Amino acid sequence: MKKPARRFAVVRSRSVGWLIVAGLSIGAGTVTAKEGETKASPSEPPQLAVVLNVERPSKADLLLLRSGEQLTGVLLNETFTLRTSYAELKLERRMLAGIDLNDGARGIESIITINSNRFSGFIEDPFFAFQDPTGSRTDVRREKVLKVIFGAREAELHGIPQGRWIRLKNGDGFSGQLLVDPLPLVTASGQVPIGLKEAASLKFTTGAPPQTKIILRSGDVQEGTLAIEDLPIQLDVGPKIQLYRDRIDTIGDRLVPDTTTLAATQHVTHPDASSAVASASSRTNFEGMVWIPAGEFIMGSPTDEVGRDQDEGPQTRVMIAQGFWMGRCEVTQAEYQSVMGTNPSNLTGDPASPVEKVSWLEAVEYCTKLTQRARATGRLPEGYAYRLPTEAEWEYACRAGTTTRYSYGDDKSYTQLGDYAWFTGNSDSTKHPVGTRRPNPWGLFDMHGNVWEWCLDRWQGFLPGSSLTNLPGPAEGALRVARGGSWLYDAKICRSANRDDYSPSNRCSDLGFRVVLAPSQP
Repeated sequence: MKKPARRFAVVRSRSVGWLIVAGLSIGAGTVTAKEGETKASPSEPPQLAVVLNVERPSKADLLLLRSGEQLTGVLLNETFTLRTSYAELKLERRMLAGIDLNDGARGIESIITINSNRFSGFIEDPFFAFQDPTGSRTDVRREKVLKVIFGAREAELHGIPQGRWIRLKNGDGFSGQLLVDPLPLVTASGQVPIGLKEAASLKFTTGAPPQTKIILRSGDVQEGTLAIEDLPIQLDVGPKIQLYRDRIDTIGDRLVPDTTTLAATQHVTHPDASSAVASASSRTNFEGMVWIPAGEFIMGSPTDEVGRDQDEGPQTRVMIAQGFWMGRCEVTQAEYQSVMGTNPSNLTGDPASPVEKVSWLEAVEYCTKLTQRARATGRLPEGYAYRLPTEAEWEYACRAGTTTRYSYGDDKSYTQLGDYAWFTGNSDSTKHPVGTRRPNPWGLFDMHGNVWEWCLDRWQGFLPGSSLTNLPGPAEGALRVARGGSWLYDAKICRSANRDDYSPSNRCSDLGFRVVLAPSQP
């Protein structure tokens, strides 16, 4: 179905704070605080609002049981013990955001901390002591528990000082302080001491002997073998551990954990419907992105969905074979300017607003330059690149496990859409700063409304039906896909399944994009 003719709008000036960040900034949003409110410093990750795909309550803990029952109250356990393959960790309850026992049969349980650390292993506590709102206490057997969601605490708003980010080969990721300085590196020319202040990142590869690549802040690279096998590390939220070097994948300044377990808002404060802006701190490396786990979903809409267009079918079962990172917000004008050196937007005046009037070709060029910059500084995993999402990836991430018209429900009377999207019903005929509505269940903002978002694919008039893996777009075709609706369109156009097409050279005042980070070939 053809969409209404586009029009341009008058710029509305807005007083919104903005932090210009040196380095990479990807769909990161803005930095603001209400008057009198303490903000976490740029080196401290703000409060996690969503963990394990569940929104954290503000005044209670949640116990999700395998029976489907949900208990609300307070966890009384002061500590939890996790036996990992590399250490036994006793972690304080006040440092925890979530516990996942979903895959306990295979011994892959995990703990997520309030600063986004992830530790996997086996929870040794036999019971969860739980107190309901009436004061009654129940000891719930661990075998009955699926997930534990800890309520957000006011103290978390001040942040936790963050050390180096350590990512393990088993997928665990956590922050802490290396307790050996300098690092003794044996190179072809002899042993070289590398001071921690000089080292930007370390990459470990297995072999005989195992190799370590150290990228210095000067840009130089040193390669060799660490002369010590065990690295002493003081965890930011736990005890001191000794970590065998072959277990480590990378050590860097500030890397967001590469884990499907979080699958939720990373480093963002959840706004309520009247929030001025979603909080965010300094965005470098992979920050400002959300991990989207591999999985399967039904793409398109059923024939009886209210507001449906013919091009949304036939419904197609799609397997997303590999997880990927996606920008939690649309690329902003400030971010685009920092990479491309220009701001093409028609509606300027607020660097926190999404960039628009960007053609598909320019969006692809932005991703290419962002990748080149990240590779030049050694900040990307080998074989990864920034790019536009495929149409299937976009809808999969937008739905976030839902099958309803919107990621939050069917909302047939459109009474809730204004909490999640900027559209004709509330936009005042202009776009708005990113992240100012509620996120979807996986922590992505503005998937409904604000600006249309370019996808990587060529347009195909109908979905293919049947079952496919990754749903690659057609090999030929002049048009490209855009998704999400915008401030200029009605509510039904902002549905998860709605599709649109444009020439790759089109530039519109309500058309922008967000990026993903994934293996070079989608």
